Amino acid sequence: MRGLLFGLLLASGCSLLPNSKEGAFPTVEVQGTRPPPTTRIVLLPSTIVISDKIQFEVNKADVKPVSYPLLDEVVTVMKANAQIELVQIEGHTDTTGAADYNTKLSQQRAEAVMKYIVGKGIPASRLSAKGFGPDKPIAANDTPDGQEMNRRVEFNIVKQGPIKTIVTD
Repeated sequence: MRGLLFGLLLASGCSLLPNSKEGAFPTVEVQGTRPPPTTRIVLLPSTIVISDKIQFEVNKADVKPVSYPLLDEVVTVMKANAQIELVQIEGHTDTTGAADYNTKLSQQRAEAVMKYIVGKGIPASRLSAKGFGPDKPIAANDTPDGQEMNRRVEFNIVKQGPIKTIVTD
């Protein structure tokens, strides 16, 4: 059936290909752009999950500049979600060293993260800081990998209201 149809088209003078009189198809310039980088932040009902770690100077509460872009993403999420009324910034450590020292250091680190976020325009009334030291591990502390996982900062949503819709004329 296809062969018959093709034969009839050719016999009638129709061509499936452009003839030389019509010329070539015009050249189309195609430009590609990279998509924007994916966010490292996921907003869940009870937490703001960060997929990267906030880095600090060793045995200090000084946030390393390499972590500023990640914290800026947290700020962006909080600005875009006014229904998040209170986030507790939680500092955690591994069990290396004295527990009292680690609890104090984790508190200072949580406060340093809070200070950075407040400095970027989030009201302090929407944030609290709590250091848990080694008290809430998420992995065993008997391996370097487990210890690394336990050294972290988390953003837990303590209070939120309904999503607010802003209407402008």
